[in-house]
Amino acid sequence: MAAAPQLFMWVSLALYPQSAWFLVSITDPNFINDCVNTHNKLRGQVYPPANNMFAMTWDEALAKSAKAWSRACIFKHNPNLQKKGTVHPTFFPVGENIYISTGSFNAKNAIKRWHQELEDYNYGTNTCKPNKMCGHYTQVVWANSYKVGCAVTDCPKGIQSSPFRGPGLVFVCNYAPGGNYIGMLPYTSGAFCAACSSKCRENLCRDVKRDAITKYPNWNPNFGSASIFSCDQLLLLTSSIVIYVLQ
Repeated sequence: MAAAPQLFMWVSLALYPQSAWFLVSITDPNFINDCVNTHNKLRGQVYPPANNMFAMTWDEALAKSAKAWSRACIFKHNPNLQKKGTVHPTFFPVGENIYISTGSFNAKNAIKRWHQELEDYNYGTNTCKPNKMCGHYTQVVWANSYKVGCAVTDCPKGIQSSPFRGPGLVFVCNYAPGGNYIGMLPYTSGAFCAACSSKCRENLCRDVKRDAITKYPNWNPNFGSASIFSCDQLLLLTSSIVIYVLQ
C-alpha cells in the first residue's frame, strides 16, 4: 500500500491599493470554469508529454469541503484529509493545495502560481531542487486526479499560523483521488493520450462516466471552524512573495 500523499501550501504577500473584495461562491459558474479550465489547460501542456493524463471536472462535495476548511482561516492542512468519509463521501484519500494571500484574488493566477513550481521540478529524477518545493505542481498535474473542488474565503481578522499579520484570504483546492505519493511520478510520459482507454481531447483522457458531474445536496461538512469571515475590505500589507511547505 502506498504511503499517504504529501500536502503543500503556498503563501503570496502582495501590495495593492486598499479595495473591497467580495467572496466568490463555490456555485459561481465563472469561478468553477476558471478552476477547472486552468487545471486542464496546464495538465494538457505538460512536458514531457503525458500518455495517461485524465481531464479534471468539478466536484461539488470537494468544493463544499474546501469551503468548510477555508472558513477556518488557518494556515494548516485539513486534518480530516486522512479520515475516510470526512472530506468526501466516496473518494479517499483526498489531496489538497492551499494558497493564502494579502492581495487581490484571481483563481486562475493562484493555480498558475502552484504550477510555477515546475521550474524547480525534474521529471527525470522525480525530485525538486534543493531547498525548493514542487508538491503543488505535482498535485496539479497528477494524472489520476480527475475531480477538483475549490473555494476562497476572506479572513478580515487574520489567518492563524500564517507568516504575516492582518487580513488575508485563503484559497483551497481539494483533489480526488489525491496525489503526491512519495516515490511515484505524477504521470507516465509518452505520446499524449496513448494510454487513454476512451476519448482524447486537448491532450487529456476523457470518459463520459468518469467526467459526469455528481450533486451532493446532503453533503454539508463542518470542520468546527469559527465564523470569522465576511465581505469586509482587506488591508493589504506587503510586497514580497514567500513559499512555505508543510511537511
